[in-house]
Amino acid sequence: MPTASKTFISTIAVLIIVPIFAACGYRPLSKSYELPGIKGSEPLAVYMPMWANATNEFGLETNVYNKVADWLQGSEHILLKKKASEAEYVLTGTISSLDLTSSRGTVRLTVRYSLENQNTGKTVWPETSNTFSKSYLITEDAFTTSSERQKALAEISDDLGEKIYIRFMNTMVEISKTQNDQTNKISQ
Repeated sequence: MPTASKTFISTIAVLIIVPIFAACGYRPLSKSYELPGIKGSEPLAVYMPMWANATNEFGLETNVYNKVADWLQGSEHILLKKKASEAEYVLTGTISSLDLTSSRGTVRLTVRYSLENQNTGKTVWPETSNTFSKSYLITEDAFTTSSERQKALAEISDDLGEKIYIRFMNTMVEISKTQNDQTNKISQ
């Protein structure tokens, strides 16, 4: 097969495959939001217990926990630990409320989370409350409507995971800068 044909076929394959992955929501997490200033720094060891769920939505805490964990594990700068004793930081979260205004096709989820440094006992992030909302399709078929609502909740969980991930990256830059400043003061 001539080289031009191989190049053409390769180009067509890339043009087809990349949009398919993008449509599925695929993204290389570890490279999504990496910030300068943290290269070469030690990864943060983080313990995250299962989120508390103050709503009646069964399994919501697992879905939220998994999405947040997916985002955090996507970074080479964060190590999720299975035990609190192995971690320097503890991220706790609570699902405070879930509002399903199904007549309008909107779901609103309110969560609270905080981050504490176990070594110092200091709260790095005071308890933060965020409310996320997404619209979903209401149909005459209850099963389809329920499925659409679950998709909206999954999108909210993903948005929350991304928000926490970005905050971690910014926090790591601050921690790295503070450590470098302290090292420079000691060496002077």
